[in-house]
Amino acid sequence: MSTLRSLRLLGAVEAGTVNGTQLQTYLADEGRRSEFSVLLSTRGQTRRMAASPLTMTAIVNSLSATNIVFQAATTVTSAACQAVVNSAVAMNTVANNIPSLNVLAANPVAWNLFSKSQFYETNVRTVISNYAGVNPAIYPTVSSLIADPMAMADIASFPNAMLAVVASPATTTIVAASSVAMALVAANPVSINIVSAQTAIMGIIANSPAAMAEIISRSQATMSMAAQPGAISAIAAVSTAWTSYMAGPYFATNLALILANMIGVNPSTYPSLNSIIASATALALVAKSTSAVQALASNSAAMSTLATSSNIGIILSSATAMAVIGPNTTAMGSFLGSSGAWAGLFASSVAKGYIVVSTALVDAIAGNSALLTYLGTLAVTATATGIPDGVVGAYQAFTGIPTKVLTLWAKEVGIAATFSPYKFSGTPMAGSVAGTTIQLTAAGNATHVAGYTSMGWDLQGIGVTAATLPIIRYVDMT
Repeated sequence: MSTLRSLRLLGAVEAGTVNGTQLQTYLADEGRRSEFSVLLSTRGQTRRMAASPLTMTAIVNSLSATNIVFQAATTVTSAACQAVVNSAVAMNTVANNIPSLNVLAANPVAWNLFSKSQFYETNVRTVISNYAGVNPAIYPTVSSLIADPMAMADIASFPNAMLAVVASPATTTIVAASSVAMALVAANPVSINIVSAQTAIMGIIANSPAAMAEIISRSQATMSMAAQPGAISAIAAVSTAWTSYMAGPYFATNLALILANMIGVNPSTYPSLNSIIASATALALVAKSTSAVQALASNSAAMSTLATSSNIGIILSSATAMAVIGPNTTAMGSFLGSSGAWAGLFASSVAKGYIVVSTALVDAIAGNSALLTYLGTLAVTATATGIPDGVVGAYQAFTGIPTKVLTLWAKEVGIAATFSPYKFSGTPMAGSVAGTTIQLTAAGNATHVAGYTSMGWDLQGIGVTAATLPIIRYVDMT
C-alpha cells in the first residue's frame, strides 16, 4: 500500500498536479518521506524522475525532496541527484540551507556530485561560510573570506568547510598563497589530512612556496603529506617543493614512509629504510625513481647500510640512481669505504664513470690502502708506444688503453736507475696528483693514483729513445 501511494504521488508530480510547494507539504509527513525515500532506492525510479522536467522542477523546489534525493544517492541510484545538481536554482538553494548541506556532507556520493556541479564555484563562498558557521553576507568574495584570519580559523576547524575548500581549485589556490591561511590549515591535523588526501589539488599546494613553508615546519603536516602517495608524488614533481620538503626538519623521521608511498609499496610491509634496502624488489623500484633515490641518498645512515648490502648492485647498475648518487661524494665515499661494495662499484660502468672524474673520490681511493690492494687485482699494465717527441708541453696519446683509466702507479721503460720527469694529461682528469710532474725510473714503481679520460703523456726531459717511455698500471674505468 505504501509503495502504491508513493507511486501515485510521483505520478501526480509528473502530471503537474503536484508542484514543489505541495510536494514539500506532502513530505512533511514522516510516512510519506519514508515512502519517497524507498522509491529513490530503485535505479529505475531515479532514472524516471531524472527524465521528467516537471518532476525535477518539483523536487528542486522542495528542500525535503532534495534532501531525500541526496540521502538516497548511491553509485547505482544517482540519476535524480545528478539532475538536481545540474540545476542552478537547486544548487543556490542548497548552498544557502545548512540542513541540506549537512545531508550532503553525510553522503560521499551526493557530495561528489554536488562539488563537481558546473554551478559549484558560483556558490562555493556560501557553502564554505555555512559549513564554517560564519555569515556569508559579510564576505562579498571568496578572497575576502579566506583573508579574514578569524573566518579562516573557523574554516580550518570544520572538516566539512575544508572539504568544500579543497573541492574548489580556485579556492585552494587562494588558501595556498596565504601564509596565514596555510598556517591555520597545517596546524590542524584533520584539515591538513583533508588537503593531503586530495591528489587533484596537491599540485596547487606543491607549487606554492608559502604553503610548503607552513607544511614542512610542522611534524604532523609533514607526516600527512608522507602518508599519501598522491601528495608525496605531487610534491616530488615540483623541484622547488621537493627540495624544501627534503630540507625540512621532519623529513628524515618520515623517510621510510615517504619512500614506501613514492614507490607504491605497502608502508606496513616496509616500515624502515633498512627493510627497503634489504628488499631487492623495493630497492629496484627506488632505483627507477629519481626523487626516491634523492630521498634515500639524503640519509647518510641509509647510504652506509646500502654500502654493505648485497643489493647495492641494483643501485650501482641503474643510470637513474647513479645520476643522483654518482655526483654525491658523501654517498660514493661511503661506498668506497666499504669493502663489500667494491666488487659492485668496479663492475659498474656507470659508477666508474663518476669515480674517474671526481677528484674527491679518486683521492679517497688513494688514501685507502686496502682498496688499492683490491684494485691491484683488477689492474693491468700498459706501455706507451713510439718514442718521445722531444717537445716539452706537447702531449702524446697513450694508445692501447681504454678511454677512461684509473692509474695506480707508473714507471719508466729501460734499465737505468736515473729519474726522468713526466706529466700525464686527460680531458677531464681527476685526483690531486693528476697532471703534476712525476719522476719515473725503471728501478721502481711511483705511486700515481689519478683518473684520466683520453690519457696523454709528455716526457719533460731531453731523452728521445724507446727507453724513456712510460709504463702505467691502471684499472679500466669504462
